[in-house]
Amino acid sequence: MDYSPINEFKAFLTKEISPATKDIEKLEDKNRKHIQKLVYTNLVDRFDTMIDATILANCREENFAEQALKGATGPVSEADIYRLLMQGDGIQQALTTRLQDGLRNTVLRQRHSRKFQLLLQVISPSQGADTQMPRVNISTGQIVDKFKPQNKKIPHSIVGYTDWLYSRRNSIVHGAGSTQFLRNDRDQIQRLWKVEVTATFKISVGSITNALKFYSGAADILQAES
Repeated sequence: MDYSPINEFKAFLTKEISPATKDIEKLEDKNRKHIQKLVYTNLVDRFDTMIDATILANCREENFAEQALKGATGPVSEADIYRLLMQGDGIQQALTTRLQDGLRNTVLRQRHSRKFQLLLQVISPSQGADTQMPRVNISTGQIVDKFKPQNKKIPHSIVGYTDWLYSRRNSIVHGAGSTQFLRNDRDQIQRLWKVEVTATFKISVGSITNALKFYSGAADILQAES
């Protein structure tokens, strides 16, 4: 299993996000709003990038390979086989490229939380992190063994909380900086996690530190079986 994208992400948290959070705290409130949104969206985007990169790096894992080859229903000619064989040592790289292209057209086009859920199922299946079990302390972002939900407006499962974090990012990026959830994201969270989120939200230093804590814990879970 290739964990290098996860290692890079954890280094990013330590070297970039943690110091940035401390710098933001030194600013006056009126100067924080825009910078907080930038740091928050950058953090969420990097987590999404890590998910994609880890899936592609492990494209030969059985579950990923099956997903990648779902659309491979066309006939293979004798000439195609000869061309592959003529590549010699390059045949393995050709196969990797084919699998990765297949994943880009299938798995990587799915909702952020679905990609994360599939990744958990493939590389850390014994951790139980892909279930609906409440495991996130939303006051701190910490992932625990179990947690009693205290706020019915936010998903408390690991994958559900990931969806909620990414939905806030969507509003900022696709809503011109808006802090109002997009209608589609609200509907999806309601359907997938049985939670009716508030119409609006606020991004603060605490939002970043909670996301930082959560993503750090999520990365540890992804590496738990390494």
